[in-house]
Amino acid sequence: MKLSRESKDEIDPYYLFMITFSQALFSSGYPVAEVLKRLGSQEYFSPYHHYYKRISNLVNGFGYKISVAIGAVLVQVSIKPFKDYLVRLSQAISYGDDLVDFLGRELRTSMAFFEAVNSRKQESMNTFLALYGTLNSALVFLIVDITVLAVLYGIGVSLIVLLSVAVAMISMMMTLVLYVLYKPYARMIFPRHAYVTSSLVGLVGLLLVFVGRSLPFVVGAGVIMLGMGLYYRVIERGIEKLEDDYLVFVRYFSRTFDVVRNVPESLLGVLRGELGAVRGLVKKMYNRIVLGVDKRIVFETMSVESRSHTVSMSNAVVSSTLEAGGNLGSIGENLAQLLEMLSNIKKRREQNGRTFETTVYTLQLTSSAVSGALIAIVSIFSKLFQAIATYNVFTLGNVNIQQVSFIVLMVLLVLCFTNGFTIAVAYGKPTPLSVYYIGILLILTVVAYDVTLTLTNNLFSTLFSPGGVIQPPPSS
Repeated sequence: MKLSRESKDEIDPYYLFMITFSQALFSSGYPVAEVLKRLGSQEYFSPYHHYYKRISNLVNGFGYKISVAIGAVLVQVSIKPFKDYLVRLSQAISYGDDLVDFLGRELRTSMAFFEAVNSRKQESMNTFLALYGTLNSALVFLIVDITVLAVLYGIGVSLIVLLSVAVAMISMMMTLVLYVLYKPYARMIFPRHAYVTSSLVGLVGLLLVFVGRSLPFVVGAGVIMLGMGLYYRVIERGIEKLEDDYLVFVRYFSRTFDVVRNVPESLLGVLRGELGAVRGLVKKMYNRIVLGVDKRIVFETMSVESRSHTVSMSNAVVSSTLEAGGNLGSIGENLAQLLEMLSNIKKRREQNGRTFETTVYTLQLTSSAVSGALIAIVSIFSKLFQAIATYNVFTLGNVNIQQVSFIVLMVLLVLCFTNGFTIAVAYGKPTPLSVYYIGILLILTVVAYDVTLTLTNNLFSTLFSPGGVIQPPPSS
């Protein structure tokens, strides 16, 4: 039975932090059995800690040789890079290699591979996002074209309903594929029940849209989701800023400690510099250290207060090195390089996400405006031709324009939900933030659709009104 359901062929950031943590433990002089035990107890490095826990139980509990224990667990590992790494680690332990140097080489190689893979994924994601946006807008225009044909040739609304369902399913399937292929690595420690709350808000918004069946209800749903999204966005922005400044803290603290070899003095020296958003947390750390709180507890408390999974993993590396008297100068530099690489990858993805967000807003506004205008035009011409049907060479179809208008609007609103979720994926943001983009899209769609529909109706009503520019022929 597999210890983890994850099966993949790519390296993720948690794998890189796991190697850095292993190097920190070995640089501190821990024996291999103790390192395996500590790796198995760190849930930050999921799912890898499950395998280490199993290996540790075989070694420390049943007296297995390390190479035999690793070989026994290998058959249960479904993550190919980690499986290959365990084979190399077992060989390095058996041959008596310097494990600190071995892990340093592993880290550099894995970082280079991870960066190259992410560059290729960014390029492929950009292509997919361009296709996604173009296809969604084209599908909306296809529905509008079918609506016009339904009025001209009496096709009825059945084909429109069928096509609308197909459009919604295609959009949702593309969103699901995008999430599976490019889902974000970020694990932010939001307030408790954040994911459940955002899901409930999304469900309430969906019910207001499809049960209320009126524009005020849609606007209300958009406002609710936008408000909740803004709350999460403020938290997420604060965490991102803290993670960027934490990189500076790690680099300065490790270098300072490598010289003075004293934690309070090192923290005090770091506080003299510019730390940005992380200054408050570092000041609390210094006060706790001065009061005699254990260093491990100090770093764990900072991890909880930061609400950042990245900071928590980094603190686990730093505190373990300090606790055992390891080479923090070297480990801290490796950790800083890892954090810098991840930050650069995240910024490149955010830049691409910003471009996609702007494109989606533009396409959604255009699709909504064109849909509203064409629905108004079709409605007016349908009434006009019905009034003068005896003068036409063919009879127009009898279509319920109100029903068609509702169907088109519902398709646009479904696209708001799928597009909003896709924007969050394109940015690499946690899923609770998708309610922010969905709220914006709902409001933009309703405003563009309603304003264009009203303006077009007013324009053509003026043209066809008594005394207007266009008059129907007099009845015989």
